[in-house]
This record gives sequence, C-alpha cells and structure tokens, in this order.
Amino acid sequence: MKFENVEFKEQKCFGIEEHITTTNKKEGLINNLWMTFVESIDYKAAGALYGVSKNFDITTQEFDYSACADINTPILKEFTRKDITIPGGKYAKFSSKGIMNDKTIEKFYTDVFTFTMVGGEITPDMERGINSFELYDESYLGIDNPESVYYLLIPIK
Repeated sequence: MKFENVEFKEQKCFGIEEHITTTNKKEGLINNLWMTFVESIDYKAAGALYGVSKNFDITTQEFDYSACADINTPILKEFTRKDITIPGGKYAKFSSKGIMNDKTIEKFYTDVFTFTMVGGEITPDMERGINSFELYDESYLGIDNPESVYYLLIPIK
C-alpha cells in the first residue's frame, strides 16, 4: 500500500464531536455530523476540513469522531462547538481517489489499518491522543466526483 511520510504542523480546529458506535455508524451518524457541520460554517472559506478519530476501542469498535475546520473559519449558524487540536508530528499519509460511499470508505479504512497494524513498514504512535484524521483539502472535489481525493493520516513514531 502506498503512503508518504509527512511532517504535520499542529492544527487548532473547532467542530462537532460525537461518540460513534457500530449501530449509529450504520444509521449514518458520521454523514449527518458532516452535513450539520458544513451547513453551520462557511466551508468555502475554511481551506481544509478534518475528520478526527480518537479513543478507538478495538473490542467494541467504538470511537469519538469530530468533523472540524481551522479555528478561524467563519460560523454561519450556532451549534454545539468543540475545540480540537490535531497534534503536530510525523504521520503516514494515505490517499483515496474516487467516488465516496459507505462501501469505498470502509474498504479504504480497513486496508489502511490492516496495513498499518501488520505491514511492519510504519509504527503507529497512539500516544499523541488521536488514532487518525481525514484531510479534505483542495484535492477533495466532492463525494460524487471520480477525481476527488482525500487523505487519511496516521500518527507514526
């Protein structure tokens, strides 16, 4: 699996955070979280958007997930805001290109985490407080665009 090692600078963000279970994940909570967040901010002024995962429990497959943007992104309508810091440091940066749906996203995550845990090429650094984060920058052209690219970054030692 292809990835690149990158140095990521600490990013101060704000967003919406929810605890994700296998049940509410299947019910579309993450998609709903993003829809609420994007409708609440001026996402065109945001630059990049981030999807941060932390507190992953391997036994229950539950985790906390935040849809967030740079701290200076204009807010259009109020929501329950959570301040989030994506820690700086070394990350393995994986990319996914194409139309996004539940099936392709699940496969991408499964491939990345299987590679990360058993591939031996990288050593994850879970001491940083997050498990991973998604990066949606200028390469992200929308969920239905086959040329769209988004990234998944895993903290590494």
